[in-house]
Amino acid sequence: MNFHLGTKGLNISGIAAEGSKQGLNVTDVMAMPEKDGWEYTGSYHDGLSYVCSTYVAAMWKAAGLFEGMEINAAEWSPRDVYQVDFFDKDYKRPQACVDADPDGGFCQLLGKYRMEFPGWSSIKAYAHQNDHCPSVAPDFVRPDGC
Repeated sequence: MNFHLGTKGLNISGIAAEGSKQGLNVTDVMAMPEKDGWEYTGSYHDGLSYVCSTYVAAMWKAAGLFEGMEINAAEWSPRDVYQVDFFDKDYKRPQACVDADPDGGFCQLLGKYRMEFPGWSSIKAYAHQNDHCPSVAPDFVRPDGC
């Protein structure tokens, strides 16, 4: 949250106080978009901080899939990764995939539970995608356009 406020080393109390000076509460500060390239240091972080979905989006960005668009990979969730329209909808599953899961629409070779991907490959990529898209647990409902 220090990055969000342009500060360094503040604890949560300091974040709240500085946020207040800037007309923000802690929830506002937490909701601010992460920015690609922020490097985290300390006990738990050292360098760029990516989880699986943000790493995929960062690789796509580096490969040029978002050419001409401002994208913050750090804001991408697993849902965002599978919903962007980068996938071949006419994909023919290899026989090993069909053998492992005859009724599935994807290639899932292992696992007791079938993965589901609602809205798979359905959203055209756009600039600042996901920068301001809230999601609310436990269903992670998001407004139209996100």
